[in-house]
Amino acid sequence: MRTLIRNIDAVVSGRIVHTDIMVEDGIFRSFDGKPDRTIDGTGLTAVPGFIDTHIHGVGGYGTEDGTEEAVLSMSRTLAGAGVTSFFPTIYTDTMERILMDEDAIASASGKEEGASIAGIHIEGPFISPNRIGAQNPAGRLDPDMKAFSAMIAAGKGKVRAMTAAPELPGMERIAAAAKESGVVLLMGHTDATYEEAMKGMDMGIRHTTHLFNAMSGFQHRKPGVVGCALMHDAMTVEIIADGKHVHQDIVLYVIKAKGPERTVVITDSLRPTMQKSGALTANGVAVEMGDGLWVTKGRPDLIQGSALTMHRAFVNLVHWGLPIEEASAVTSTTPARIYSLSDRGEIAPGRRADLVVMNRDLGIEFTMINGECICGTAN
Repeated sequence: MRTLIRNIDAVVSGRIVHTDIMVEDGIFRSFDGKPDRTIDGTGLTAVPGFIDTHIHGVGGYGTEDGTEEAVLSMSRTLAGAGVTSFFPTIYTDTMERILMDEDAIASASGKEEGASIAGIHIEGPFISPNRIGAQNPAGRLDPDMKAFSAMIAAGKGKVRAMTAAPELPGMERIAAAAKESGVVLLMGHTDATYEEAMKGMDMGIRHTTHLFNAMSGFQHRKPGVVGCALMHDAMTVEIIADGKHVHQDIVLYVIKAKGPERTVVITDSLRPTMQKSGALTANGVAVEMGDGLWVTKGRPDLIQGSALTMHRAFVNLVHWGLPIEEASAVTSTTPARIYSLSDRGEIAPGRRADLVVMNRDLGIEFTMINGECICGTAN
């Protein structure tokens, strides 16, 4: 099937151009020959499909369900929010639960009807007892090679990211093993000092989990993990762009300071996000909406996590003043590069035909995944 999208504005090589886009057999191609169908892109804008590398759940389903169907339901729901690839993210929990959740994700891989499972992100379990956040303290571990090897094996080659606290004793061995296994380690849920964070960077821990949240903050005499992440070009960062976890002006400052090429926007979305009916729970806790966040039901002071979608994050960034091409970089191109997803993240010949087409109001007209129009007006 050859599909031609004509007369569309598209983010190509970091800038917006007016162009035609040819798709054949799930791949972007150079324009050549007659298409089987043509889509009129007049007045529309195409960006590379969103890649969410940190998401626990959506649509009433989450990784904590520990089932293949839950992960596949996440995949279907995410396509409606413009997500074409995602990392189902597993909470710190007992090793039994972590391995069960990994098995469900690995089993779902290849069966998706929406967003593609591009990897697994394990948020722990080698994290600080002082920065547990919404994780299960019963599952927290000091660095342990046996546990690490078990998690890598259970993921069946899909583990691409793991959150860890660099200050924990024995993290050097984990960092070396992660590099050998092709796993990107992120500093997160960490109480590391600036000096400990620097040592972590030297170990190869050079990405950060939801910058500012669940980590030692920036002070003029104690720069902490935040200072290490902001001040050193070797470090890249992920950040939640809901304007709630981090003030919108700080989100924009981080993108300016680090550059779009070192910044990844994520949702850290929880199970009830985009849920249409039924009880609202996240990791076994009853929740409700409070000021744009999921909070413990009856306890609005206890934040459980994000209600953000990648489409909402993209729209937020643009409305806050970020150019569309930079918003596209931090929601697709940069995460693809950091996690070595070399077949996606750009609208370019030879790449996977993953894109989001939006109207002038930035509403989604359709999402294309691997060349197929999954949802929207192009069906």
